[in-house]
Amino acid sequence: MSPERYPVIVPDQVYYRQMVKCQAACPVLTDARGYVTAVAQGNIELGYQIARDPNPLSTICGRICGAPCEVACRRGSIGPDHEPVAIRPLKRVVTEQYGPEAFLRLPGTIEVPVIQNNGVQPVSGQDFSTGPWSRHTLEVLAAQPSRVLGSVAVIGAGPSSLATAHDLAVLGHRVEIFEAGPKSGGMIRYGVPIYRMDWEAMDSEVQAIVDLGVNIHYDTRIGETITLEELRKDFDAVFLGIGLMQGRKLNVEGSDLDGVVPAVDMLLNYNLGYQVQLGKRVVVVGGGDVAMDAARTALRLGMASQEQEEALEDKEARLDEEADTVRTALDVARTALRLGVGNVRVIALESWDELPASRFELEEAEEEGIHITPRLGPVRVLGEKGRVTGLEVIDVAAVFDDVGRFNPRFVPGTNQVLECDSVILAIGQTADLAPLKGAEDVEISPRGLVAINQETGQTSAKDVFAGGDVAYGPRMIIHAVRDGHIAALGIEQFIQGRSLSTEVAATWEEIPDHEMPQDWLNYQRTRVPFLPVDRRTGLTQIELGYSEDEAAVQGLRCLECSINTIFDGSKCILCNGCVDVCPWDCLKIVSVASLEGDEVFEQVVAAELGSPSESWAQEENPSVAAMLKDDTACTRCALCAVRCPTGAITMESFRFEEILMYQD
Repeated sequence: MSPERYPVIVPDQVYYRQMVKCQAACPVLTDARGYVTAVAQGNIELGYQIARDPNPLSTICGRICGAPCEVACRRGSIGPDHEPVAIRPLKRVVTEQYGPEAFLRLPGTIEVPVIQNNGVQPVSGQDFSTGPWSRHTLEVLAAQPSRVLGSVAVIGAGPSSLATAHDLAVLGHRVEIFEAGPKSGGMIRYGVPIYRMDWEAMDSEVQAIVDLGVNIHYDTRIGETITLEELRKDFDAVFLGIGLMQGRKLNVEGSDLDGVVPAVDMLLNYNLGYQVQLGKRVVVVGGGDVAMDAARTALRLGMASQEQEEALEDKEARLDEEADTVRTALDVARTALRLGVGNVRVIALESWDELPASRFELEEAEEEGIHITPRLGPVRVLGEKGRVTGLEVIDVAAVFDDVGRFNPRFVPGTNQVLECDSVILAIGQTADLAPLKGAEDVEISPRGLVAINQETGQTSAKDVFAGGDVAYGPRMIIHAVRDGHIAALGIEQFIQGRSLSTEVAATWEEIPDHEMPQDWLNYQRTRVPFLPVDRRTGLTQIELGYSEDEAAVQGLRCLECSINTIFDGSKCILCNGCVDVCPWDCLKIVSVASLEGDEVFEQVVAAELGSPSESWAQEENPSVAAMLKDDTACTRCALCAVRCPTGAITMESFRFEEILMYQD
């Protein structure tokens, strides 16, 4: 009987970086582990420095980021509750205390704290790893001799544009932003409902970028007030961050009826304060976050159902003799109906498991009384006298084919009609490419987006760069911030006429007394405090945020994945104590002959043992052993290191820094 074989890999720098799954999943490489553990230890200032270091829009992301870091978090698969660390809400805690919005509570002009990696002395095991666009890295690059300072025009004031402007300003370039609307923020301002975003806080973060020397020209539509070609003549480079401000149309019968409204149009008008009349019954088509935003905004526009209104009126008519307190209660109930408890339904092609909307969006929508019906597809819009009266739908058998392509199949004979006064379409967005008029050298992709080099953000026109939704399609805000970073470095290389390379400096630090907090795996993720449903009006922000004490408890749930168990084989006496004490069965001592690995593994074996692994497989009585570790199961409890009698096992923290260098 052949012995059991174990496929293995030899960990390297990339492996240890990927092990910190929250940071690896963040498009801008935020060391979430760093600020989460800082919050847990009460060091809110350091937590802010870590959160802000790679992300000039950390205040905004602390409120509305889609949090890919939480999706990746290993804590979501370890512990009794199987919930990831509340990373995004903890970011809000640190930005509220030390971000630009913290100074909104103080009299006088907004001040912005100095952000530098060396501004706070790092705590052992708590300092952080940085990407190539960290504020400190950019400042070091800006101080390099013989640099050329240029001028850059940025079209649009959305998240990718703001990130680009921030980085370029830190690098010393003159930056002018040209925004078609009266305010900054792009789709954050015009597409995110006000109940989710604190505009004052957002404005303070934008002001911090302006204070770097960036100038914003509002109400300046490119193609009308000034053309792209004129900007290209006046500036060394241009960045396109115009977003996707137009909603896709539904290609079915009746889609041109009065009452069929693109979600982005409805949200834009709502956020600008314009009155939006949708009627009392609304159907939202789509299963993403925009669909949930549209549905929840529709509730706040005052669509009480006819039946509810009539029931209240009937009850009031029979209470002429009742006390004033009862009548007041009826007035409150009617007001609540007009503010939000209407008949709003969301339909989506996808099943519950396939819905692209964030889980918290789905939960909050249902909590507010929105009916979500998956596996329904639109067939046609019904109407009378040019106005919507209903939406005919059909059951969906499958959304994707056998190879994962979008190819919906429907169930014949399952048609039904949903009566409604409006149909809101949240089925995608398209770009308004009018600002590109006359720039024939800027290539447009088959998807109707601006084609770019994804490593630099450069378009087919050497002096024009792009990022955000107009280059990639709809994505999370944090992706747009990354696009801005990439484009800023691409523009820097274009202006300098030379390339940048990235050098990674990795460091290890032994933590002799490392231990996890007592009962840390039993700490439960608690929901961020919210306003009660009956107090959620049109303009009220519903998420209240954690207190510092609540945040500290949530931070204690972090597994600190950058701390690793390091083995010194020369000290090991094969006592098996570490294997016995491990509560997660993630350690195993086996013979080298039972291992299977790649070329790197073979090189390591040959270097350590003096001959290739196959020669050791011939031994009748194995004389060499290897320690296997399953890092996916390890909780960094350090019991193995404590148990080891020879000091062969140590707990060490891994950190890295990406440093930018010019290639001469």
